[in-house]
Amino acid sequence: MPADASGEPRFLLPGQQAAAAVHALVWVEALDRLGRDTAWDGVARLVVDPAVWQPNMTLVLADGREVAGQRLYAPASEPLWNRVHPLDVTFNLPPAGEEPAPAGGRGGERESPWCFKVWEASFPDNRAPLCLPPSSAALCRRLAPPATATPDRPALWSVLIPFRSMGTPWDTHVARSVARLQHHLAYLQEVGAAGSLLYTDALTRQALERSPQVQRFLREGRLLFVTWDMMERRTYQWDHHLVYGHALLGLAGCGTNLWLQLTDLDEMLFSVYGSTWPRMYSCLTESAGSGRGGAAQSSAPAAAPAAVFRMQRVDVLSSAVDPEAEAALWYSTADHPHAAAAATTTAAAAGATGAASATTVRPPPHPLDLYDRIAKTPLSTGKMVACPAARVVDAWVHDARAVLGSRHEGNASCAFLLHVKNYWRPRASLLNSSSSVYEPIRLLAFRTMAARAARSSRSSRGGRQVAQVAQVGAQDGRG
Repeated sequence: MPADASGEPRFLLPGQQAAAAVHALVWVEALDRLGRDTAWDGVARLVVDPAVWQPNMTLVLADGREVAGQRLYAPASEPLWNRVHPLDVTFNLPPAGEEPAPAGGRGGERESPWCFKVWEASFPDNRAPLCLPPSSAALCRRLAPPATATPDRPALWSVLIPFRSMGTPWDTHVARSVARLQHHLAYLQEVGAAGSLLYTDALTRQALERSPQVQRFLREGRLLFVTWDMMERRTYQWDHHLVYGHALLGLAGCGTNLWLQLTDLDEMLFSVYGSTWPRMYSCLTESAGSGRGGAAQSSAPAAAPAAVFRMQRVDVLSSAVDPEAEAALWYSTADHPHAAAAATTTAAAAGATGAASATTVRPPPHPLDLYDRIAKTPLSTGKMVACPAARVVDAWVHDARAVLGSRHEGNASCAFLLHVKNYWRPRASLLNSSSSVYEPIRLLAFRTMAARAARSSRSSRGGRQVAQVAQVGAQDGRG
């Protein structure tokens, strides 16, 4: 457990402490499409004969030396739904002291920026400049402070793709985005997650920052913006591929005390036992160790730690709100037209579970309170929680693998994802569904249990922090 320059533990995996290297993630079209004459999804067609396409990547150092890229993980045997392949490539740099000095620095010191050029064997004359970003050490400490986040109790951050306007008037889009973000962060806090990393362009960020609610989230440290300058497009899954790969690769230098929730706004981590994230995590890892969480898939040794959990997604619907009106629940705040109905449902459920007693912690009203039907079977595709320290690769919308860890199916008795089917638009109706598809559920009762567990967890964690401060004060002669 090596420490960084500040003396704090970093909780790194053995594979993270190897020689210096540049890790890259490249997305390419499926091989059988490279020779076609049509472009797809707004991306230019590669003008190359599939028979001679390599792909072999080479990194050029400042002194002209070249480093061949190594594929650590073979791509999936079949192209993904949108016909692309992820290629994870590693360039092992010369030992410290042998590499050329980076700009503004001296040889042997890992200063930023490190700049290179990269080329692919099919196009040796086309060389693209590449500079590494600054060290992520400070960001890692901010996302997962070692004093409170440990490998046994990691911090959880959700990763959100950019909020796209999709033709909605700009002011309306911004107002709805603020409301959706407010509901998302409120629920994350309930389940014990640390916050959200929102990928956004500069214009959207400036608009969101004008909101007092967003300013509060920023002050509290529960929301961080990640600058993203990719163009806006309607193509499904394009943003997911790039954003998830960027987040997992960009935070690969963090320790095992940081996990990411790779989901959308309409998906919420949930436990039928009212557990919060720390308990969900321990249950998932214990289940994976016992083999109850599904077969592990990894290129790492059998004893490799769990690094990716593919969580089941289960649809939920509301019998109190028409499908056409559900979207308004999520892009409005407490003043939405169905607030009174939500309060009535909340009170009824609280009374049924004994939550009306003075000793019970009742969570604030939330759109989820109006959802009272849950599908009996999960969707065929899931979403992920993953540890970026394990070098998560081959990531797309619904799955991923890890080089330094194992992948598991998340045990639904520990946690799964509620999928609000009509979050964005009407897609399902109870009137058109038989009773064999959905069954009743009282989500408020589970939210109440989670709120109670979260308050208890915060109290115990606060007590530990006070004890640590007192101990340090005593050692320094101040206690």
